[in-house]
Amino acid sequence: MIEYVNVSRAIGAVVSSGMATLRDLDEAYGLEDVYDMLEIISVDAHNSRVLNKKD
Repeated sequence: MIEYVNVSRAIGAVVSSGMATLRDLDEAYGLEDVYDMLEIISVDAHNSRVLNKKD
C-alpha cells in the first residue's frame, strides 16, 4: 500500500475517515482531538469486524 508523503498517518486516517477535514484540524481541533478521533476510528473498525465475522 502507498502511504501519505506529506501528511502524518494520524492526520491521514482522520481525514480519510471523514471525521474531519484538513481545515477542521487546522482551525478547530487540537492534537488531543486527533487522538480521540483515532480511537473512535479504531474502535468502530474493530466492532465492525466483530459484527461481520463469519464463524
